[in-house]
Amino acid sequence: MKKFLYFLPLLLLLLLNTRIASAHPWGGLVIDQQGNIYFTFICPFVDEDHYACVWQIDDQQNLKQVLESSYSPSDIILSRSPDRVIYGAERNNAAGGFQARLWRVNGSGNELIINPTTNEDVFFIQAYAVAEDGMVYFARENRLFERSDGGEVTEIELPSDIDRIDDLAWGLNNKLYILDRESIKVMEEDGSVSVLATGLKEENPENIPFSGANILFDFTVDKTGNVYLAYYGNRRVLKVSPAGEVSVFLESEGPWSPHGVDVFNGEVYVLESTFGTSKWWEFWEDDVIIPRVRKVDANGGVYTVLEYRSDREE
Repeated sequence: MKKFLYFLPLLLLLLLNTRIASAHPWGGLVIDQQGNIYFTFICPFVDEDHYACVWQIDDQQNLKQVLESSYSPSDIILSRSPDRVIYGAERNNAAGGFQARLWRVNGSGNELIINPTTNEDVFFIQAYAVAEDGMVYFARENRLFERSDGGEVTEIELPSDIDRIDDLAWGLNNKLYILDRESIKVMEEDGSVSVLATGLKEENPENIPFSGANILFDFTVDKTGNVYLAYYGNRRVLKVSPAGEVSVFLESEGPWSPHGVDVFNGEVYVLESTFGTSKWWEFWEDDVIIPRVRKVDANGGVYTVLEYRSDREE
């Protein structure tokens, strides 16, 4: 799971580079065992000189930066294990090619568990997930690999009809859910793969934020097997039931768009961003990006957890 952080110099690169553009870009939102929320965005918020960062919101609504990329432009993709250990994978162009590293993240300190590498056979950030035992699963095109704590990498045999693995997320009973372009597929512990839902993207969404942004971002799976998918390109969070039924779970009013989602204690948390007109951090000429985190409770109530304000201390 994962989706805005380096943010936009690399966004333009991603949209122009077809190999990377359909990957899981820009990180997302995850929640740890204590209910602390982590999301990816630029830092500082109010500056034109910015880096990809991971921010934490604690249970008292305090906001602090917990990880910053080592190079700009770059992006950091968040993920969590089934027992809610938080990981951040950094991808940058510091070495003349896409360089990857992996961190174990928490509010008091971070541990580098995969050193920087441009060797795609060692680690590659197209999509990844970490199991409770520390095994790292990562994708390259339509292939899936597992990496042990000792760094040994083995390819997992997958069906030939998988087109491209854009994101990974854990579900019940160690099931690994796969976002295969516009489809959700489920891999069981025995390696068998089934299709849960297809056709999740609209060809020409009416609420697309800007041209070229028809992107499926982050997704997560709850304890009953429901999938929640942040559809940035149509300003919606989609819900896929265990039976494969697709519905609109939440709509973001323009100019907000969702690009991160997680579930905690039966509530769904969504990271959104918007382009505005205030001169905080410029995207093109007059636009800026501003983060917001909302939650949907078990009764369907929608509440704002965090919305960035220019007078807020970072």
